Amino acid sequence: MNVFVAENSAVMDKYLRSMLSDISGVTVVGHSVDEQDAIKHIDALLPDVVILDVSLQSGSGIGVLENVKKHHAKIKVIMLTYYSDEYYADRCKRAGADYFFDKSFQLAQVRAVFLAMGTHQPPR
Repeated sequence: MNVFVAENSAVMDKYLRSMLSDISGVTVVGHSVDEQDAIKHIDALLPDVVILDVSLQSGSGIGVLENVKKHHAKIKVIMLTYYSDEYYADRCKRAGADYFFDKSFQLAQVRAVFLAMGTHQPPR
């Protein structure tokens, strides 16, 4: 399963890529900190899953989400944020996010999603 990560924090990006590298069958094919760069790479790489930070250094993960779902609806999108406000969860879900997690306390669920995908059981 090929994964693309768009995360504005270098520490979180490193953590996510390390966590994903420990999951059998998961390969991180690229990463970005910028909305337009992420869109360009996702369009070119067509990963199976995209992990997006709501807040990117230039632009928004929500903008990337909208683009992915418009042009590549089969790509699964996991949204991450420190903004626990229900506004962001609702906005991401309306834009088509498959999953939405708060980085403060739900990062373990990201791993669980990938493990469940590997067993072909749709997690929710």
